[in-house]
Amino acid sequence: MLRENLSALPPEPSLGRVVAAQTPMRFFDSRLDATSLFAEADWKPALPGHVMGELTRGWDVTTNTQLARTPLLLVHGRYDYTVPYTLWSGVAEKLPTATLRLFERSGHHPFVEEPEAFTLALADWMGRLV
Repeated sequence: MLRENLSALPPEPSLGRVVAAQTPMRFFDSRLDATSLFAEADWKPALPGHVMGELTRGWDVTTNTQLARTPLLLVHGRYDYTVPYTLWSGVAEKLPTATLRLFERSGHHPFVEEPEAFTLALADWMGRLV
């Protein structure tokens, strides 16, 4: 389905069109029409490149002493193929204050795909901090 979506894109598509075509990588429901979710997006493609490149190149989250003392909720969807939850395998266990929550019917956007479960998980996690 991803291949089909990408091949249907026009030459030089907008970033919004590309993201919508990537639905099978980002959502549990690979046929979801996510166009409305990104309709008002003000795309800044240089930002993720900067954050994931220059800013964090060589950064090891497990050696950050400040983060080791900061409560951290790691939220991932099982069907996120852009940032798979498996990237945290072995990492979350090294962070003493981290809680990893995996949503079974979500991709990259659990707060959209499972809003009630996401809200409950967030409220539960926050409630344990006080």
